[in-house]
Amino acid sequence: MVSFDKGVAGPPASEARVQPLDAEKLWGAIGRLIDRDLETFTPDEFVDLALAVQPLLPPDVRRRVIEYRRRAPNGDVLLLRGLLPSHVMLGPTATSQAAPISGPAQRAALLLVGVTLMFGEPFNYASLWDGRLVQHMVPVRGKEFSQTSQSSSGMLDWHVEDGFRDDRCDYAGLLCLRGDPAGASRYAQARDLQLSPDVAATLREPRFQMRPDTAHVLPGKAPIRRLAVLTGPESAPEICYDMHGLTPIDDADTAAAAALRELRACLDEVHISHVMERGDLLVFDNRRVVHARTPFAARFDGTDRWLMRTMICGSAVTFRRWGRRVPE
Repeated sequence: MVSFDKGVAGPPASEARVQPLDAEKLWGAIGRLIDRDLETFTPDEFVDLALAVQPLLPPDVRRRVIEYRRRAPNGDVLLLRGLLPSHVMLGPTATSQAAPISGPAQRAALLLVGVTLMFGEPFNYASLWDGRLVQHMVPVRGKEFSQTSQSSSGMLDWHVEDGFRDDRCDYAGLLCLRGDPAGASRYAQARDLQLSPDVAATLREPRFQMRPDTAHVLPGKAPIRRLAVLTGPESAPEICYDMHGLTPIDDADTAAAAALRELRACLDEVHISHVMERGDLLVFDNRRVVHARTPFAARFDGTDRWLMRTMICGSAVTFRRWGRRVPE
């Protein structure tokens, strides 16, 4: 049985396991919701259909999601396990992040969106993976050492999703369709950081800048965001970090550079590691959690590690301000 590896005391996450019989019933019920190819749906139509998934979820899953969303008593990560029946054949691993979803994988995508709707509104940016609501997190040939979800042989280093945007997602959900024992998902919670007072104070000052994520296709030169790395109350701090995109605004600001070095070391010390298995759904608070992934060997033969991801806007105000599910 795969378990969490944690560098600090306390439970690693709120966790719930779906029993095999319940997973079978859920899978069958989701199949009955689909009466045409989901690739023909608009993003809003897809989400409207996914609303029907929520009442089908086992009561313990709904309870754990609500408990996590309201209080996050066991940390800023939620792990739901056993969501996919073991006998279902999902087909070859997708070949790119924006590849069409077909066959039984459409049920998995609808399940993912149905669960994450309990956290807010699923969305994507028009500049990221063709604006697809559900993206594949899969290795891509030629991108083995990139700092995107296309990588495999190289370490995908510490980052939050889309930290260069002040409207980045509040939560992200990752559903594992096919795992790899070498490709561990890592995360570090801002609440666990043990920083010296001087460093913490420096990180709370707007002395840093974030370059755009290289996965986005942006028109022209995108603005560089200026920010503080740590914000919010000390009891529930928020963090915006990217090991490769975040730098001091002033190259001569040695204190800011030193603070980033100490922060990186601290992330390594307090991180939690989990090897995703088929049927695992990992949801994390993108305002309070930094994540990474260890290297694995991609074979490009249809059997590689395969996760699906969707991002969630937890603010109705922000979502309505966008006026669309795929904002620019």
